[in-house]
Amino acid sequence: MGGGRLVFVFAHPDDESFFCAGTMARHVASGGEVALISATRGEHGSQPEPPVCRPEELGRVRSAELRRACRILGVKRLSFLGYEDGRLAEADFRRAVRRLAGALARYRPDAVVTFGPEGVYGHPDHVAIHRLTVAAFEKAFGGPRRPPGPERRLWYVAPPSASWRYRPHDWTPKPPGRRESSPGPASGRAPSARPVPTVPTPDAAIDIRDYLPVKAAALLAHRSQRHNIERAFGALWDLEAGTPRSPEAAAALGREDYILARGPRPAGLLVDSLLSDGRSDGRSDGRSDGRSSGQGS
Repeated sequence: MGGGRLVFVFAHPDDESFFCAGTMARHVASGGEVALISATRGEHGSQPEPPVCRPEELGRVRSAELRRACRILGVKRLSFLGYEDGRLAEADFRRAVRRLAGALARYRPDAVVTFGPEGVYGHPDHVAIHRLTVAAFEKAFGGPRRPPGPERRLWYVAPPSASWRYRPHDWTPKPPGRRESSPGPASGRAPSARPVPTVPTPDAAIDIRDYLPVKAAALLAHRSQRHNIERAFGALWDLEAGTPRSPEAAAALGREDYILARGPRPAGLLVDSLLSDGRSDGRSDGRSDGRSSGQGS
């Protein structure tokens, strides 16, 4: 499906490349438009060793990195809301919602993409931008308490495209002062007893296999976050070559998953566009690798 406008709303520079770069690039290649709104400039993020810049320069550097990533992905419109990294939850909620709703109304998107309620892995800024975006979407386009405007979709980034970024023990903090012991047969517990995030069945599993080199280039534009990129993708992906390390890695990396939060429900699992009705997705290229089944990677 060609045309249409997607707006992505995230908390930090690099969120878009980690979770949605392939979807962005595919939508632009199909003739659509993409806009991105970043709540912060990521000025308090970590850096690799040696660091790319002085700490006080990080916000400027990460803003420039995001602009570079946007050029790679074909994103024509980029906005910063200007909130402080790490403190988005402390922003005046009503004022922030008004600002974001105004931006959404100006962009007139066919669909909006943001984090779900859990922020993928519980980052406070991710959770905050979820709450702000949902409220702004309803303020701009209608919600349960007012007649809806033109039908638009609100999408949440979802596992499995996000879940492999963090190993199970990254999701559950260890109790302070307590050492982990390896459970034996007498413990009655399986060796990996830590809870793992629930993986919902996606409403869209966008096929991005043809856009993995573009996604790799967008990720590498975020030089100050190279350590996090390697941590998330290094075992699966040769980032410099832009190629997966194995067929299994290609299956995991070759889709970006989303949950529908608002708007008309598609007839089937979407694999080519977040704006499709789902009636022909997955049947146009002759590929049959299980993507349209909604199975996790």
